[in-house]
Amino acid sequence: MNRIFTLLAVMCVFAVAPLMGDDGSDSKVVIDSFLKNISELKLEDEKKDSAEKIVEELRDDSPADTITEALMALYPEYSDAIEASDNDDLASAKTSLQPFSDSEDKFLASDASFYLARTLMNHEEFESALPLLTQLTGDLGDFTVHSGIAQYYIGVAEAGMLNNQKAIEAFASFLQHNPTAPERLRVSAWRQFQQLQAIQKGKLDDVSQRMDFSRRRLTIEESNDVTQEEQEKIVKMLNQLIKEAEKKEAQSSCKNCQSQSEQQQQQQPGQSQGKPSDSKSNKGGTSSKSNGSFKEKSFDNGSSSPWSQLRDRARDPANTAAKEKLPARYRDLVERYFEESNKYGDNR
Repeated sequence: MNRIFTLLAVMCVFAVAPLMGDDGSDSKVVIDSFLKNISELKLEDEKKDSAEKIVEELRDDSPADTITEALMALYPEYSDAIEASDNDDLASAKTSLQPFSDSEDKFLASDASFYLARTLMNHEEFESALPLLTQLTGDLGDFTVHSGIAQYYIGVAEAGMLNNQKAIEAFASFLQHNPTAPERLRVSAWRQFQQLQAIQKGKLDDVSQRMDFSRRRLTIEESNDVTQEEQEKIVKMLNQLIKEAEKKEAQSSCKNCQSQSEQQQQQQPGQSQGKPSDSKSNKGGTSSKSNGSFKEKSFDNGSSSPWSQLRDRARDPANTAAKEKLPARYRDLVERYFEESNKYGDNR
C-alpha cells in the first residue's frame, strides 16, 4: 500500500508549472534575486554593469548558464575554476572551486558548490558530493537554478552508497517537484526509482548493486572496513546463489534421468517379444551417446559440477561462476568488479 501511495506521489504534477531553468528549477525568482544582489555588491561598477548585461542577454534562452556567466564577469578568477570543472579535472576542480563554495556571496557559493559536486559525481565520489548537493536543496536552494538537478544527483549518490530508501525518496521528490526537467533526467530518475524498488535482499540485483559499490570504492582507493565488509557480503551472497543454481541443475538432471528411464522401460517390452524395432528405437535402447543410457551427475564430489569446482578455488571463485551461470547482463559487472579487486588487492 505504501508503494502505491509513493507511486501516486511521483506521478503527481503541478497544475501550473512555474518558469523553469534548464534543469527544471524555478529560474525567474532566482535570477531576479541575483540581479538585486549584483547591485548591492561592493565591486567595480564596470564589472557589475557587465554582469547585469549578461543576465539580460541570457536569462530567457539559457537560464541555467546565466548566473555562472555573470559570476565570471564579477569574479574573473572564477573562470579558471569553471574551466577545471568543464574539463572534468577533478584535482584542479577541488583546489579551485572549494574556496568559492565557502564565499560570503551566496550565489557564488551555491554555483561553485554545484560545479564541484558535479565533478565529484562524474568521478563517483558520492560521499564527498552529497553534503554539497544537500546544501543546494537546502540552505543554498534560494540562490541557485540547479536545485532540481541537485535533487536528482542526490538520488544517484544515495543509491551508489547503498542507501536505497533515501535514494527512492530523492528520485520521487525530483519527479514530483520538477515536472519540466529534461526528459532524459526524468526518464533516468523513473527507471532508477523502479529498479531500486525491485531489489530483493540476497538476489542478483542486490549482489549487482553491492558489487558496483565495492568496485567504486576500490576505484577511488577507499578500501576501508566498510568496503571489506561489503566484499564479504558479496562472496556470501554469490555462494548462496551458486548453491541455489546447483540445486536447480541437480533437480533438472534428475528429471531428465527419470524421463529417459521411463522411455527405456516403454521400449523394452516390444523388443522382448521379438517385435522388430526401427533404428530410432535401437539408438534409444542401446546407444551410449546422448540419447542412450543416462549417466547421472554427482554434485557431492564437485568434479562434474562447475559450480562445485568453483567453490574449491582459493581466489575469486565467483568470477568464473558468473561467466558460466549468471545472466549475461551481470557478467561485465562481475568481471569489472574482480579486475578492480585484484588491482587494489594489496591494499585490502
